[in-house]
Amino acid sequence: MPAGTEGYRTAEVTLGGVDTREVSSKTMESLKSPGLYFIGEVLDVTGHLGGFNFQWAWASGYAAAQYA
Repeated sequence: MPAGTEGYRTAEVTLGGVDTREVSSKTMESLKSPGLYFIGEVLDVTGHLGGFNFQWAWASGYAAAQYA
């Protein structure tokens, strides 16, 4: 377990964001504000280092683009 961090300045991944229960998993559209889409790290999704967060950003962006 990590004992601490070096802070936001050197962070490679961040935590938190828009709750995924408030977004359509198919379209990435806000369930509260139709026409508003969320993708990538703006959502509360955390992947391991090694490309998972890049893949999530690309995949969620592609999904949103199909419906926006």
